[in-house]
Amino acid sequence: QPVHAGQRHGQRQREGAQRLGGTDRPPPAPPVPSSPPLGSPLSAHEPRTIGGYQLLGRIGSGGMGTVYLARRQGSATQVALKTINIELLNDADLLRRFQRESEVLAMVPGAYTARVLDTGVDSGRPYLAMELLDGRPLDAHLREQGPIRSAEALRALALALAVALSGVHRLGLVHRDLKPANIMLTTAGPRLLDFGIAAIVDGTRLTATGGGPGTLTYMAPEQFGEERVGPAADVWAWACCVVCAAHGASPFAATNTGAVIRRIVETGPEPVALEAVRALDPALAAVVTRALAIDPEQRPADGTGLLAALAAAQPTPPDPSAVHDQITRGWQTLAL
Repeated sequence: QPVHAGQRHGQRQREGAQRLGGTDRPPPAPPVPSSPPLGSPLSAHEPRTIGGYQLLGRIGSGGMGTVYLARRQGSATQVALKTINIELLNDADLLRRFQRESEVLAMVPGAYTARVLDTGVDSGRPYLAMELLDGRPLDAHLREQGPIRSAEALRALALALAVALSGVHRLGLVHRDLKPANIMLTTAGPRLLDFGIAAIVDGTRLTATGGGPGTLTYMAPEQFGEERVGPAADVWAWACCVVCAAHGASPFAATNTGAVIRRIVETGPEPVALEAVRALDPALAAVVTRALAIDPEQRPADGTGLLAALAAAQPTPPDPSAVHDQITRGWQTLAL
C-alpha cells in the first residue's frame, strides 16, 4: 500500500495549511518557506490526468500504488492523489482494500487527520484525493533532527494524537497501525495518516488476506493472539509513539523479532526510553505508563479516555475547549 503524500521521502510539502488556534492573540511568526513539493517528474508511461485531476509529479510510490501531486482541472488547489498501479487493477482483494480505505478516511473527522477531498474511479482505476500537507512524518523528523526536546511540543503531539484517536474511535473504528511513519508533522500540528488497515470495532478484519495488522514494535500484546483487538490497541501504540518522539525509538525496540515480542508480552518497555518522557513531562509519563499496561482493561479505553487521563494528570485540568489552544501553543515550540 502506498504511503501518503510526503511519507516515503520525508520531503517538505507546500506551505498551505493555516496555523491552528484562536484569533485572540497575535499570530505566530510564519515558518521559513520551503520549496514546493514538485515531486519526481512523471515518466513517459504514466498518465497525465486521472479523474479530472492534472498530475504534476510523483510524490511517492510503492509496490501497489502511487501518490501524485495533482490539481483539479480549472482549480489552483493542489492535492495528494493516491491510486493503484495500473498493472494491479485485476487484483480484486487490493481493489476492495483501497475502497475500504477510501470509505474509512471519508468518515474520519478532520481534526489532526488528513482530510479526504474526493474519491472516484477513472476507467476502472480508483483514486483518492486528499489534502496536501506540508511537513514530514515523525520518523523522518527523528532521523534528521533527533528526539523532541520541548516538553510543550511533546505534550502537544500527545494531545493531538489523542484527539485524532478520539474521533476515530467514536466512529467505531480502530486504526491498528499507529506509528511514527503515519504521523505527519505539519505547521498546523500533527496529523494522523493511513487508515488502510483500520477495522470496525465489531471485530471485522479488513487486512489483506494472510496479512498481519500493525507494525511489530508498535503492536499491543493482544494483537499477537486471537482475542478481539479494540481501541485499547491504538492507546498502546499512542504511548509507543510518544516515547519514540522523546527517546528516538520505540520502547519495545530490540535486536530481533523474538526479543521484541518478549519485551511486549513479558518484560515490558525499555526503562531508559520511558525515562526520556519522564524527564520532560512526569505527568505525561504517568499516562504513557498506564497506556502500556499489558492488560487492555488497565489502559484508557479509547481516545476519549486518553484525553481524560491527560487532563486529569495536569495540575490544573484544562477545559476541553482549551485543548486545541494548548496544542497550538505547544506546537509552536517545535522547530520543524
